Amino acid sequence: MVAAGLLLGSAASRAQGPQGPALSLARLAVVRDSLTQLLATQPRPDTLRVLRLNTLAFALRLSDPAQAQPLAWQALALARRLGYARGLVEAHFNVGYNARAHNQYDSAIYHSRQALRWARRLRNPLTESRALFNLSRSYSEQGNYAAALGPSLDGLTLTRTLPSRRPELLQLLQAARIAAGLGEYPEARAHIAAALRLLPAAPDAFTRGSVYLVLGDVERRQGQWAAAHRAYTQAHAAYQPVTTARGQLPLELNLAEMQQRLGQPLAARRATHRLLHLLQPTATPEQLAQANLLLARNWLPARPDSARPYAARALAAARPAHLRPQARDAAQLLAGISDQLGQGHTAYQHQLLASAYADTLSGEAANRQLAAAQARAARSRTQTQLDLLQQQTRLRQQQQELERLQARQQLAGTVGIAGLLLLLAGGAFWQYRRRQAAARAAAAQALRQRLAADLHDDVGNLLTQISMQSSLLREVPGSPAQLLARLDQLTTTARQATQQMSDVVWGLHQTQQTLPALLDRMRDHAHEVLYPLGLEVDFEVSPAATAAPLAPETLQSLYLIYKEALHNVVKHARATRVTIRLDASPTGLHLTVADDGQGHDGSARAGGHGLRNMQARAQAVGGTVQYEKAAPGFLVVVELPAAGVVARTL
Repeated sequence: MVAAGLLLGSAASRAQGPQGPALSLARLAVVRDSLTQLLATQPRPDTLRVLRLNTLAFALRLSDPAQAQPLAWQALALARRLGYARGLVEAHFNVGYNARAHNQYDSAIYHSRQALRWARRLRNPLTESRALFNLSRSYSEQGNYAAALGPSLDGLTLTRTLPSRRPELLQLLQAARIAAGLGEYPEARAHIAAALRLLPAAPDAFTRGSVYLVLGDVERRQGQWAAAHRAYTQAHAAYQPVTTARGQLPLELNLAEMQQRLGQPLAARRATHRLLHLLQPTATPEQLAQANLLLARNWLPARPDSARPYAARALAAARPAHLRPQARDAAQLLAGISDQLGQGHTAYQHQLLASAYADTLSGEAANRQLAAAQARAARSRTQTQLDLLQQQTRLRQQQQELERLQARQQLAGTVGIAGLLLLLAGGAFWQYRRRQAAARAAAAQALRQRLAADLHDDVGNLLTQISMQSSLLREVPGSPAQLLARLDQLTTTARQATQQMSDVVWGLHQTQQTLPALLDRMRDHAHEVLYPLGLEVDFEVSPAATAAPLAPETLQSLYLIYKEALHNVVKHARATRVTIRLDASPTGLHLTVADDGQGHDGSARAGGHGLRNMQARAQAVGGTVQYEKAAPGFLVVVELPAAGVVARTL
């Protein structure tokens, strides 16, 4: 209990910033047992329970991630129920951290953004830096280094204003990962050198291990096997006090590979066989591919027939998981093995596969570097514009001062001219105000008509339902179960009316909306509607789509059609996965929403208006909606015109 109390006491202060270094395994066992007992014996759903759940979830993130994730979800649900802002920011961070550890990057990015939003709302720079770190790490592990650059640079800038040097050190390591992923090794080594200089200010075991792990990865990428082996050995020693034996297995696999690279095949083979056996229950496809590739390379010089099964297993693990570098290496090994065994046709087929993977990887690397260069250029242009704006402000102030001096000297001669100019300006301004008033009156009339239609069609219908359900609840008797069901239905209808009213209010400001901002709203809505039901979401937007010019009316129609499509999935599909694609064509925008549910023939259901509403909204802006029955599931295809096409259509 004492250890738990101390941890909770420090965690209360850390609710405004990053939680501290990882606990030693002995201390962690005491804290885990104490907090588990407190959660079991004091089940009251209050803010203290949220704090305990968050603290335990974060403490177990390294030693027991399988237990940490449900604890983080419990904390998030209770914090939402209580409206506990500090609990929300920590819970979102923990859920995002564990999602990234399980390669669930879409969820990790969503919850990291939520943690970032809450941290900024609470004016909490330390926790803001943690959210930026996790967001950048999620993007970089996806290979999206261009997206990772922004949060990384923002986090590095932010941490340099903080009193503790540990957040800055971790941000430097993330910057080194991004640079290494882009092949910019001198920059990566410069970041690691800066992190090593800060290490005395943050000498905990986890931070030291992280520094040497990133250093080992950079040395390994450059083929410096001896240096990589030394760095991985130092990381392994540093992690031992805070990481379980199972948590050290991936690092030991890297050490075994370095042994093989350094000409120690027997030691590498024994170590890999042992690690492969220990990894089997929880191994990721990447770990399985790495271990089998290592054994295949180990056996190839002396026993190509023994190397072949391992290379085949590596290829089988890598291809479904889209691990292209491992798939390329496995195919190359199989080509060499088949050639040595006199199987020329098989060797040729595997060589073609390896070449295809190599070409793909080369193209992806070039695209990553180009995207990163464009991201850096965009940030540089933004900074240049800010500097130019400051210079223009100073110049404007100087000009104003000069004008005041000239006005004092030439006051007598300029009074008449100033009066005439004022009279002309007043007349022009009066004409301008008349035109503006007429334009505002026309816009207000159009707004009133559209607002009245939306309120009548959507919110009015729901309010009518609420009125009828309330009358039924008051006038028609029923059993307690029936009354509870009616109350649930009334609550659901009221929530829908609130959401529809929110969309109407959003529509009032649609002229200020852009497609990138709308995409964030679409992603958030998918998470809010589908994730609580356990539906897997695959949301992809092409770069061309984000650049498509859309009229404000088209933006609103796109969002409302998209919401209606998701509503149909939730209500009718009984699906497990929803795939959302947004792409651009020469004439406009192309949206598809597909599910793997029970399917539908595309006709309107009795009493349902969803399909008709989508068609009506698309037709109002010159677009179309089509429905296709897939196997399995149902597909909604939406075509909306670009801004110029809309103008010609209308």
